[in-house]
Amino acid sequence: MDIGRALTYFSEDDRWVEKTAIGTGLLLISSLLLVALIGVLGYFILFGYLVRLLQNVRDDVHPVLPEWDRWGDDLVRGVKLACVYLVWALPMILVSAPLFIIGVVISENTRRIDGDIGPLFALCALCLQFLIGIAYLVFQPGFTIAFARNETISDGLQVSEVWDWTRDNIGNVAIVAILTVIASMIITTVGSIVGLILCVIGAVVTVPLSQLIIYYFQSHLYGQLARLAGEGAAGSDAGAMPVPEPETGWTAEPAEETEVSTEIVPPTVFDPQDEPEPPVETDTAVEPAAPEESEQPEEDVQPDEDSQSKEDETPSEPKSQ
Repeated sequence: MDIGRALTYFSEDDRWVEKTAIGTGLLLISSLLLVALIGVLGYFILFGYLVRLLQNVRDDVHPVLPEWDRWGDDLVRGVKLACVYLVWALPMILVSAPLFIIGVVISENTRRIDGDIGPLFALCALCLQFLIGIAYLVFQPGFTIAFARNETISDGLQVSEVWDWTRDNIGNVAIVAILTVIASMIITTVGSIVGLILCVIGAVVTVPLSQLIIYYFQSHLYGQLARLAGEGAAGSDAGAMPVPEPETGWTAEPAEETEVSTEIVPPTVFDPQDEPEPPVETDTAVEPAAPEESEQPEEDVQPDEDSQSKEDETPSEPKSQ
């Protein structure tokens, strides 16, 4: 996990000031209009924009910061992601809200008898809410990355798949959750202090700006986590850029390729029986055989004649005596 890059990557964009100013203005207007519930639409647009940012980091697309040119698509995308967040937050809401209400009622009714029972019950409710909140932070990367695959609500609500994915990547998930909490505390504190230094009026800009930087940081960490888990273009096909299927669809035409090859190459070239035998080898093998047979009987006859002449000469010697 590249933590330093997650804090400074947006400054590498040539138009990062303009893009960040648009995001800060959107957060500011949405916060002011949140009372009238109109500002919720601005947060939905921002959520959709952050999904595209996550996908760019996951797929190693540059520049990382997307353009603010798809407001309608970001709105639809953000509404879907908000539905996923709401469903996963239901256990925390269903458990924490009743416990908090019961704690308030008990504290009001038992104030005269024992004033410690109500606050103690409320403290237990807060502790339980804290534990459920930790579980939510641990699973949040999983269902956010799952939603970013195909941008469908059903993908983000696959509980078994998100559970398995979180378990397999629990080390990096825990690091991301801890870093998100720490960075949120530090950036929010710094933004508030800078706003106070600028005579409170600066807080109108620094507070939404710090909130946007937190979203930048969290989305970049989620994108890195998706890429490390094999969700990106360099890993499995879950988050990779789609490759056109027609490029790999040539398996249906192997017969035509074999027919062309048989027509181009004549079969006579591969027939070893048609190759002529060299005539020189047969002549050289027959010619030396004839003189060898003719010369041998002549050499055998000559020594016989000499031996007969010598035998005739030997008996003549005693007669002369």
